[in-house]
Amino acid sequence: MDSGTTELDFNTLKKILDNSHDEIYVTNAMGIVIYVNNVCEKHYGVKASEIIGKKSREISEKKYWGPRVSPIAIDKKMSITLEQKTCTGKTLLTTATPVFDSEGNIELIIENSRDVTESEGMKHELDKSIELLKRYKMEVEVLRKKEMNIPDFICQSPKMESLLKLVRRISAVNSTVLLLGESGSGKGHMAKYIHNQSPYKDGPFITVNCASIPSELMEAEMFGYSKGAFTGANVKGNIGLIELANDGTLFLDEIAELSPRMQAKLLQVLHENQYFKVGGREIQQVQCRVIAATNRNLQEMIKKGTFREDLYYRLNIFELTLPPLRDRREEIIPLSQFILAKFNKKYKLEHEFSSKCYELFKQYPWPGNVRELENIIERLTVVTQDKVIDECDLPQSFQTMAEPQAETFPQKPRQPLSLDDAICNVEKNLIIQAYKNFGSSYEVAKVLDISQSKANRLIRKYCPSAHSELN
Repeated sequence: MDSGTTELDFNTLKKILDNSHDEIYVTNAMGIVIYVNNVCEKHYGVKASEIIGKKSREISEKKYWGPRVSPIAIDKKMSITLEQKTCTGKTLLTTATPVFDSEGNIELIIENSRDVTESEGMKHELDKSIELLKRYKMEVEVLRKKEMNIPDFICQSPKMESLLKLVRRISAVNSTVLLLGESGSGKGHMAKYIHNQSPYKDGPFITVNCASIPSELMEAEMFGYSKGAFTGANVKGNIGLIELANDGTLFLDEIAELSPRMQAKLLQVLHENQYFKVGGREIQQVQCRVIAATNRNLQEMIKKGTFREDLYYRLNIFELTLPPLRDRREEIIPLSQFILAKFNKKYKLEHEFSSKCYELFKQYPWPGNVRELENIIERLTVVTQDKVIDECDLPQSFQTMAEPQAETFPQKPRQPLSLDDAICNVEKNLIIQAYKNFGSSYEVAKVLDISQSKANRLIRKYCPSAHSELN
């Protein structure tokens, strides 16, 4: 071919068509195949030479593919596209286009067929994935409703009535809430209650236990990380808990355990509703309500320099203190009845409490609050064989603590006590009572606000029977 001309000779044109990814299939006005490229061998398992020169009807009888599309294009005198299946199991997307002469008569039918078998498989997999995603979303929604379907507070004391009135008012506004109260007093339950009463009730409720995540991992868990932020970071990075809480509620339990670095980063989120992922340079926006909770004295921590004062004031826009169970004894019996009914249903039992059992419940100081009440009732429900749970079924340590406590100092000591002896007596009584109630040095340290090593030493000193348990 002359390099100066733009016309293609037959051999060059055939090379081009034979190397096309799509099949080109041409019939004339009489229905005779005048050309088909080599792709037909991949589609039907026959060579082009076995098809060219044959009438379309002959080819159709061999059932290489179907349905035929050219007769429809001829009848309608327009391009028609159909999906075809071949004898080799291929799926083709075929377009038949009629070509007219100067007088408007059909001169040629050109069919272009593309193999979409893989696309069909991908479409099938995509449909399966979409269905699976729908199912997962439904399962997550069911689990979410179950998790957030909490009972209302049993409220029969003036303190709780006053508190819940305030809670219902502040739930409607998107302000930060700080929940204070002893361990087990229901701070997590209150956080869910506020969420359910708020404009964000249809959004996620994400709980972060600040004490359970190691400080070196907290930043990545809370804020997520970008691709390649550190060795082992996956290709796409990771979503943080704050991002998961978007348009919902972020509950920061045991907020006092946050490191100073995390306190500073959290303050930025509360001020500006934005943050950076670990290793990221793109600003992330977030809109969520923050509820924080602690059983620690944050003001004392501020004085010691272990908690930021500016974060404290940003958190306690609304500060709510949950009263301990011993300060709302009117609710002990109703709570006991509610919890017992829950575990009766769970374990398919029909237990009930005796009147003496209720009396001991009312005398008991409940240092572990509602959580302790729930734990004791579950244990009693499981281990008690009789229908009626009586005082004899209660743990011995429970009965001892329910009895009126002896005064720390004798009213008329035979000999005057030295200051050191008096302090020692107080220390001894506190350690013995706390260890009887909680049974672990970790809990004793937490309740008495001392280090665990000191708690270990004092337990060994005043509770000889605990020596083997601590080793």
